[in-house]
Amino acid sequence: KAAGTDKKLYRYLENKYQEELEEAKALTPEQSSLTNIASPFGPLTQPASRKMLFYLIATLNASFPDYDFSSLNADQFTKEPSPDYCLKSISTTLLNVGCPATLKTSRMWDSIDDVINIDECDVYSYMPDPESDPYEAEGPVWSFNYFFLNRNLKRIVFFTCRCISNLDELDNTSDQELVFGDLIDEPARPDLYPVPSYARKEMSIGGGLRL
Repeated sequence: KAAGTDKKLYRYLENKYQEELEEAKALTPEQSSLTNIASPFGPLTQPASRKMLFYLIATLNASFPDYDFSSLNADQFTKEPSPDYCLKSISTTLLNVGCPATLKTSRMWDSIDDVINIDECDVYSYMPDPESDPYEAEGPVWSFNYFFLNRNLKRIVFFTCRCISNLDELDNTSDQELVFGDLIDEPARPDLYPVPSYARKEMSIGGGLRL
């Protein structure tokens, strides 16, 4: 249930929508952003679609308390084809950057599945622009943000990962360290998992809201 700050955010988003709706009444359907925006949650004229947008924005606000995501629009999110598609994409990325232990030793997906029941989830991704990217100041090499939503359990798991350049630390790095890298997960084997030696990965998996 939304409480406190979440209630304020929900009222703000609803008021914002009502203002846009009033403005749209003076426009043709082709001119109105409310009809032109491709919402991954369904038509924004439906309360359930707007509430889904609220859930994801509230999850981002809770995950990055120093940022305010209330100005985000529905078209900044994408509904992914399937949970399996996302699992393969994330796993491939982590393997390619030299983090096999995260997947194997820690049984990451099993742990997440125990909480959210992945097969029953809808998955949404968030691709921020520079102004709304909480990692922008760190200049990441890449990042991704996924929301696993189980409507039956009324849970959201937010999965985010970023790769940050360590170029500033190279001056004090030995030749051996340059070859094998310095990874949070485990040293990469260059023959199996090629990865730039100047990069490090940081991953966060957190709970979102109870819907």
